[in-house]
Amino acid sequence: MPYLTPVRVARLGAASFGVFVVLSLCYLWFTVWGHKGGPVIVSDLSVFWTAAWLAAQGKASLAYQEPILHATLAAIVPTVKGNFGWFYPPVFYLLVYPLALFSHYFPAYLAWEGPTLLLFMAEWRRWAARSSSAGWMLAGFGAVWLNLLHGQNGFLTAALAGFVLRMGIRRSPWAGVGVGLLFIKPQLLIVPGLVLLMTRNGWGILLAGLTLVLTNGIAVMVLGVGVLEGWWHSFRLARLYLEQDGMGSQYWLHMPTVFAQMRLWGCSVSQAYVIHGISAGAAVVALGMLWRRSTDVSVRWVATTLVSLMVSPYLMDYDLLWLVWALVIIQEKWSADWSPVQQGWWLMMWLVPALDGWWAGLIGFHWTPWVLWGQLMLLWFRTGKRAI
Repeated sequence: MPYLTPVRVARLGAASFGVFVVLSLCYLWFTVWGHKGGPVIVSDLSVFWTAAWLAAQGKASLAYQEPILHATLAAIVPTVKGNFGWFYPPVFYLLVYPLALFSHYFPAYLAWEGPTLLLFMAEWRRWAARSSSAGWMLAGFGAVWLNLLHGQNGFLTAALAGFVLRMGIRRSPWAGVGVGLLFIKPQLLIVPGLVLLMTRNGWGILLAGLTLVLTNGIAVMVLGVGVLEGWWHSFRLARLYLEQDGMGSQYWLHMPTVFAQMRLWGCSVSQAYVIHGISAGAAVVALGMLWRRSTDVSVRWVATTLVSLMVSPYLMDYDLLWLVWALVIIQEKWSADWSPVQQGWWLMMWLVPALDGWWAGLIGFHWTPWVLWGQLMLLWFRTGKRAI
């Protein structure tokens, strides 16, 4: 009998949810309610809000210039800390543009996180059975709370990823629309795009291209052609931040990738890219082999989700919210016959977003890449067992 029964999964999720609620209340007390110098906001959403404010002033392209962005950010949110830049493509800029309507941070936060969370939950309902175990598993999942803390776009990209996975397996042209919209974060686009190729979804590929061009074209028309040039020139600073640990802002602790791991261990930039490239290439090959080895939709969903998070060297901890699609499939469809090893690995995969950054800060070790590779190997053994 499996140890991780639905009842125990629900209890674990509920306990984790309680811990995160307490930690969040403590965080709010020390940084907002009880802070004598005013709120100390450490949130990526403050950058979104500042970029939107510049766009509202007719200066959208200036958000891509780090000195101007930093000065504006300091003027609007004086208590913000860390090094930030604006590196997003025009289509994402258009999405955050309405945040300029809000004169205070917290209404802007709710206006961003609320709709994206609702969109994510709408996709979640398509995947998860209406059971307490799935609901509590999600409520206690660390990546959910990382996105709430950062005010990031993880709910939006995870919803689009879930949509692409569901539609892509069916060879629906609508999968292409989802892939095109995922251009809001291009580094996460690679494997969802491969889904269109592996399913030979010609109409999906066409719609992906049209969606990408149309949405960014509208953004340029609204915000000005300068945003396209600004985005292009921002690549250099983005690479500098990601390759050099955020210039003192400890980016690598929040990048659960092989690339960041190699940099933490002292490898040069080129060495880190090569080692990460080998790992990413092997993962993509394994994905293709798993797709050929099994026609089981669940296997393909889980494998594609895992590899999507193994390819980009610039993955951030809040992007691990995508793991919910693998977690819910494994827990709801395969838990009847999973082994103790598979149960333990599922638990590590559930815990990794909450603990990876802390562990990396403590001993300089990211365990996310190893957990993802381990789960991919377990998936390989599972398909082999089924094939015999």
